[in-house]
Amino acid sequence: MPSIDLAIRNGTIVTSTSTYRAGIAVNDGKIVAIASNENLPQSSRTIDASGLFVLPGVIDVHVHLRDPGYTYKEDFGSGTAAAAAGGVTCVFDMPNNSPPTSSVDTLYKKIEAAQAKAVVDFGLYGLITAGNLSDLELLSKAGIIGYKCYMGETTGKIPPSPDGEMLEQFAKVAVTDLRVAVHAENDPILQHLILRLRNRGRNDAYAHYESRPPIVEEEAIQRAILYAREAKCKLHVSHLSSMRGTAVLREAKQRGQAVTAETCPHYLLLDATDYAEKGSLMKINPSIKTKEDRDALWKAINDGTIDMIATDHSPHALEEKKQPGIFDSVSGFPGLETSVRLMLTQVKRGLISFARYVMLSSQNPATAWRVYPKKGCIGVGSDGDFTIVDINKKGKIEPQRFLSKAKWSPFDGVDFVGAPVYTIVRGNVVMDHGNVDTEAKGKIVSP
Repeated sequence: MPSIDLAIRNGTIVTSTSTYRAGIAVNDGKIVAIASNENLPQSSRTIDASGLFVLPGVIDVHVHLRDPGYTYKEDFGSGTAAAAAGGVTCVFDMPNNSPPTSSVDTLYKKIEAAQAKAVVDFGLYGLITAGNLSDLELLSKAGIIGYKCYMGETTGKIPPSPDGEMLEQFAKVAVTDLRVAVHAENDPILQHLILRLRNRGRNDAYAHYESRPPIVEEEAIQRAILYAREAKCKLHVSHLSSMRGTAVLREAKQRGQAVTAETCPHYLLLDATDYAEKGSLMKINPSIKTKEDRDALWKAINDGTIDMIATDHSPHALEEKKQPGIFDSVSGFPGLETSVRLMLTQVKRGLISFARYVMLSSQNPATAWRVYPKKGCIGVGSDGDFTIVDINKKGKIEPQRFLSKAKWSPFDGVDFVGAPVYTIVRGNVVMDHGNVDTEAKGKIVSP
């Protein structure tokens, strides 16, 4: 066999079903062979993965890279560099930037911005919002990865569609055969609770949890599932946070409905008792809830109810977070550079198996969003995307070293065991032991 671009030797491959020792050959961006070391061809570059684990490239289906419109918070360059540093090979960017990605014209402008800066591959969501029913099919033809529907308030103050219009929009999505992701929170309830708490003079961080109790998520998930079932539309529940929301999701899956869900490391590792210490730095929507909710999410991770791990990477300027009152502080925090480290630590602790983590971080995202087996697996013909990790590497989360513009985190100082040491996108080594190649090599990913 002639020379190839990249050979990965001496590593242990981890998939959702097996773990085995083998070498991998990549040429022209694709995996061309999986073989013993002695049977790999000569290569322009060789990575010695002795003692390391080679995973299919991690896909984060929920990030906010703020570009265009809010680039003082993040942009495609800094955000995808953060992804590379964190071991993430592909990100799916949300549409609530400015202008929002609600039409083909705004989508094309976003693609242009991304292609000029992106370090890793990217998919782009189209927005479902009041008044853009006629744009939805055009967006699907223009290459979006799927749709996002905000049922509650969000950065950018995007109004939720009225229920009748939302049902019609879901039916239009069904025609495209794409999936719609919902931010499932009941807006009238949460707005009522925020006003009531403000009127009582509540400014403490715990009031954020009280303004978004489990019923806010539970009701919205129920409504989204009902509308999706009526419209015959594939549904995805973003950032699942509660036991009651999980129960609704489980029932829908048991009925055979085409619904998937993600949760995030912060819902698995933090709980409402942490508001006292971390304050507004852990404010995010939906709110981080109780230990009981956290335990229910872990159960759902391991029984298949939850399909994916995502970050909801939502960077802001620090001064926007540190406002005197919790309701004046913005919601969200960076997650691309912490997620793989935090989740590998849970693998080491035995809370999730290595194989299941691969399923939730690579295979299931690629399958649900219809980019499998191009992404999400290690197989001949697939893209040469890999997250190579040292499962024994120890350290602390150090936000001041983030490549994200948001150099702060509610996980500041938290110990981790296990970290990415190489991030490889279509055979391009974009991160090597913490050193990120910021050249714009990322490409758009579509179903």
